[in-house]
Amino acid sequence: MKIHAVKPAAFCLVLLALSPAHASVIVPFQLHGLGIFTSGTFTVEPNVPQPDPNPLCGTAGQNPCRHDPAGAWRVTDVSGHFSDSSVGISHAAITGLIPISPKNERDPTFDPLVPTSLSFVPSGLSYNNLFFPLGSPIDCDFPFTGTFIDVFGVAFNIAGGDTVNLWGDGNMGPGRSLTYGAAVASGATQMDYQLSGLTGDAPEPLTLSLFGAGLLGAVAARRRSKKA
Repeated sequence: MKIHAVKPAAFCLVLLALSPAHASVIVPFQLHGLGIFTSGTFTVEPNVPQPDPNPLCGTAGQNPCRHDPAGAWRVTDVSGHFSDSSVGISHAAITGLIPISPKNERDPTFDPLVPTSLSFVPSGLSYNNLFFPLGSPIDCDFPFTGTFIDVFGVAFNIAGGDTVNLWGDGNMGPGRSLTYGAAVASGATQMDYQLSGLTGDAPEPLTLSLFGAGLLGAVAARRRSKKA
């Protein structure tokens, strides 16, 4: 579909203790397969849920209100490189994240299951720029979970002006392994689309929580120094 080891309670404690000024975390990623290779870093921070793009949602005659999935962090920046041999892209620099732009496009089947951050690139593919440190939940009734981005995914530009979408298909890979998909477009023209089959090194839940624990320690030390 596209359109280990840390306790969730401990991770929630980290989130509660962090102020927005101390909450950004940089996490590495690397995905490969089917002629595609990409690696780099995401800058993420606790998500501030977007309002439903329909200000009348939840009222009589309107759709129920949408919500971003629980446990989401938002991607605020991305850097790295992207290659796709099927379309002749080799080690192109990732030049910037495409900001979300939620639209009031409703669907009688999937509303309100889609996140409020749901946006679309010109080629028609979806993205929401959300990151899941404990693995993606069931989203929009897609029955697979566990990847660090969900089925809507992340969108960014690369050198030359093309657009790349990356998304997570959860544990729908062979033997319930985690798998990812990717697409490349030039404007509204789709150049390559791989529903799933990408694997590789991605940020583990433990890695991100260790970053958070370090930030929590810094906050605690600062509080102690103020008391002194």
